[in-house]
Amino acid sequence: MYRVFLSYNSPDEMAVVWRLQTLAAASGLHLDVPNVMQRSDWPTIAQMIDSADAVIVFLTDKATQQVRKELSYALTKNIPVIPIVERGAVTAPVQTILRNKDVPVFTMEPGNPWGIENDLADYLRKKKYDKDTRNAILALAGTFIGLFLLNKLADT
Repeated sequence: MYRVFLSYNSPDEMAVVWRLQTLAAASGLHLDVPNVMQRSDWPTIAQMIDSADAVIVFLTDKATQQVRKELSYALTKNIPVIPIVERGAVTAPVQTILRNKDVPVFTMEPGNPWGIENDLADYLRKKKYDKDTRNAILALAGTFIGLFLLNKLADT
């Protein structure tokens, strides 16, 4: 089974993350999502990332030091990283981490949140992910975007 580590920003996002975990399982992915207790134990997080086939990092306006640390660690271990960034959320430390890396950054545009799907699909094809894994990752990313937007609407 293909394993994906999901790096998220805050406990406020857990409802979205749990839905993604259910979708991932139904799509044939094992999604490692550390809970609050696990996140306070770096060796546990490092082991989860080490065992992942890929890391998906959702960078929103609430990007945390924990997310930056997980992203940096995955990149140093040469684990494929798929950063999905909310427009305007890329902070200087994240740009520094991603500089000179062969990692495209997928940006959620407010007026076209689904626009990243084609770019992400192309990237996964180029990286030669098999069809089932590609479809599962795309479904996971698409669901995150939809749930993220719903949460944003609820906040306003």
